[in-house]
Amino acid sequence: MNQYTELYAWILNSFGYREFDMDSFRATFPSGHPHKVIHDLVKHGYLVRTRHGAFHAIVPEQLVEGIVQKGFRARNIVAKAERKYAYTQSSAVPIWTDGYYWTGFTKGFRPMHIKVLVKDLAYWGRFFVSNNARYSLANESRTLFGFAYILHPENGFKAVERDGVWVEPLDETVQFCLEYEAAYEPALEYLDERFGIGYRRREALQT
Repeated sequence: MNQYTELYAWILNSFGYREFDMDSFRATFPSGHPHKVIHDLVKHGYLVRTRHGAFHAIVPEQLVEGIVQKGFRARNIVAKAERKYAYTQSSAVPIWTDGYYWTGFTKGFRPMHIKVLVKDLAYWGRFFVSNNARYSLANESRTLFGFAYILHPENGFKAVERDGVWVEPLDETVQFCLEYEAAYEPALEYLDERFGIGYRRREALQT
């Protein structure tokens, strides 16, 4: 638990959801930099500014919702990146299926898989940190939660533009779906109808 979360708990204990001003805050919590502390608490969603110099603690449910929504706001930030990338694996499927088929996530973890160049890894690290976005290397042993970018570093890869984003070529996405056919059969059927990938013909030959 970070210090701001603990301070938020003590603010709730002291003021509840009542409005308080800077003088009340200073009288309750000795601080060498009270204005900065309050500014940070507002910035991180623990407090709401009600009027000039007055604040109140946010309801915990709103705090949780704010954290979740902050994660979702990072969904399309790679579109403004200045390095090559391509959505891949389960994250390429909804792009090629026009949003028809989404899978590969849970209620607590929403990964976005992207290919990046090995030589650009340092750039991507800075990029995600500066945009307050969570990220991890593929197969890295970490506890993952919320919305996160999963980086698949490669020395080179193909990327095609579709609906304003860069994604791996269709044949690579089809190959991924075939590898996990039990989970991606609806996507394969859609892609067959949309692009004629030969999936139904393949099924017929196997029967």
